Amino acid sequence: MEDFLELIKNRQSCRDFNDKPLDKELVQKIAEQAMLAPSACNSQPWKMYVVTSEDKLEQTAVALGSNGHNKFLNKAKAFIIFAEKQAVLKPGVKFDRNHFVKYDIGELIAYATLSAKSMGVESCIIGMIDQTLIRSAVPMQSDEICNVAVALGYSDIPLREKSRKAKEQVIEIV
Repeated sequence: MEDFLELIKNRQSCRDFNDKPLDKELVQKIAEQAMLAPSACNSQPWKMYVVTSEDKLEQTAVALGSNGHNKFLNKAKAFIIFAEKQAVLKPGVKFDRNHFVKYDIGELIAYATLSAKSMGVESCIIGMIDQTLIRSAVPMQSDEICNVAVALGYSDIPLREKSRKAKEQVIEIV
């Protein structure tokens, strides 16, 4: 249990990747471990596109930074693009079938970033994505949409102290 606590204390968003290469098999392993994330009715309403080739890395960095933000992405050594798919829920579920998709994708991303950190790989979650440009970088299906991606790589930046609200502000026992 302490190992998990250390893992979540040490995971931080990285915006300064170094030049150390990232092994493609390691990125594949991160995606495979993320697949263990739970989802509503086990619908797994996602597809992950793992970007590691040099030409696609450049295209993806442009798509994820087209709004003028995220200029550091050109140093990322890999990306995982998280595509949302239509959820298939069990009969009798009284919610819209896409009610849980964003939560499910969030869990998938948490698993991916923690998996990466457990292997010494840094990450940054990116949520500002040009849909047209990302579709030119990865072969997404017409029924898929990408609202989030994760940049991966190594960094020499030291751990920052986490700033969090007081627990009394965010936790109430009732």
